[in-house]
Formats: sequence, structure tokens, C-alpha cells
Amino acid sequence: NLEEGNLAPTFIELNLEGKNKVQIITELVDKLHQKDCLFEKKQYLDAVLERENILSTYCGYHIAIPHAVSKAVKKAAFGFCRITPIEWDKDDEKVQFILILAIPDSSNNKHVDMMSQIAGLALEDKIRKIWKSAKTKDLIIKTFQ
Repeated sequence: NLEEGNLAPTFIELNLEGKNKVQIITELVDKLHQKDCLFEKKQYLDAVLERENILSTYCGYHIAIPHAVSKAVKKAAFGFCRITPIEWDKDDEKVQFILILAIPDSSNNKHVDMMSQIAGLALEDKIRKIWKSAKTKDLIIKTFQ
């Protein structure tokens, strides 16, 4: 649970199929909803896509971190996803790793800590190598501990 500062993904997908950014974000929002992290799936999806339209969440190293602060979020959570690399934004490198963050509107600045911890991990070459080659979800989980 992220409320206690434990950085454990709510879900991990190692082989998500998706043709484009919107399709993949929609699937990831579905997964957050299935895990009971959202009050309102469509409201949160709209918030994430709106945020993405304002400023891409691509952050280098083939990683994107789509997210939104929203009243539609029941509890702070994040999901990890590895995909066959796709174009995220036309001027960027392809994206292979996606970390979707669900941030409750009432979370004060907790989500800033969550974002910086996740971004910090993503910048570590050895972590990305594990993300790329891991055959099991357990190996991915260990990179967040």
C-alpha cells in the first residue's frame, strides 16, 4: 500500500498488447479499476489523457509515466507495464516501460515523493536491464523494494 510509503506496484503486466498510447493507457486504467483503486474509471481515464495532451509523460530511457491527480482515485497506486516498444510521441524514442500512477486528489504531496522515487529507479541502468529481461513479476517487484 502506497499510503505507508511502500513502493509496491498494484499490478505488473509483462506482455501487454497495445497499438498506441491511448489503447495502452485505457487498458492500464482498467487494471487499476479492477484492483479497486478508482471510484470512477472514465473520469480518471479522461484526467490521464488530458494530462498527456498537455504535456507528454515520456521521460527518456524508453519510459513513460502517465498519471493524474483526480477525485476519481480511491487510493494512491501504480502499475508497471512492459510492452513491445511503441511510438508514444512522434518526436521521442519508442516507449517500452510504462508506470501508470493513480493519485488521489487529497494526497497532499505524497504523489511527488512517489513520482520522484519511481523516476529515480527508472534512471538506474541496472534496474532497466532487469525490467527488460525479467521473466517473472517477482523480479520486477524486487526492483521497487
